[in-house]
Amino acid sequence: MTEASIPRRIAITGASSEIGLAIAKALVSQNDSAILHTAHKANILHTTFPINNFPSVDIVTADLADPQALQEFCLKMENIDILVNAAAVTITDLLPSLDDAAIDAMVAVNILAFTRITKATIAGMMRRRKGSIINISSIAATRSNRGQTVYAGTKGYMESFSRALASEAGARGVRVNCVAPGAIEAGTLRALLADAPEEVLSSNVMKRLGSPQDVAQAVQYLASNASAFVNGQVLHVDGGFCRGA
Repeated sequence: MTEASIPRRIAITGASSEIGLAIAKALVSQNDSAILHTAHKANILHTTFPINNFPSVDIVTADLADPQALQEFCLKMENIDILVNAAAVTITDLLPSLDDAAIDAMVAVNILAFTRITKATIAGMMRRRKGSIINISSIAATRSNRGQTVYAGTKGYMESFSRALASEAGARGVRVNCVAPGAIEAGTLRALLADAPEEVLSSNVMKRLGSPQDVAQAVQYLASNASAFVNGQVLHVDGGFCRGA
């Protein structure tokens, strides 16, 4: 029996983002069952993910910043083989101008919800002595720019958390890794492209932008047996990022 033919139970948060959707399409096979989370864009998943070909895919809409919704979502994390934490709130502004609601939103989703979902998932993985958790971090965790204080801090937390959890769970057969995208042509980066395209392109040695599929392929690798001896690592998908604060 090949690896691709073995049924897996997969959970992906933030699956309606461009990167999250690319991960879902790359990772979920017809043999798998999956929970695809979206904050408020279920229609996008229904129309862009070929759900008719995947009868065991469940699309779940939940505001992870809401404690009750988060608690209900965590109850669904039983018997998960692969967890991808891709949900995030990204708000950029200089810290003196960043309002408290923006700070609260980033902390609620990027730290609290991420931690709670991972906690709800890993207990079963450790009991079964198998599982892979892939957390979508950001180049901002190591090389951040102006306006990214809180967002970069949340991703720094994610990477430190992942290394510590890998040390806790590795002996039980569970792997915890991060993928840290750089300049990917998706989401909030498009606003930067409109304002300063040359500055964005010059931020990596390849002089081009990455795609959501580049990130998805890195996640696919970390979820597979090809990375069976990779644990507690951060895989940078950034085109050779060479400029930092």
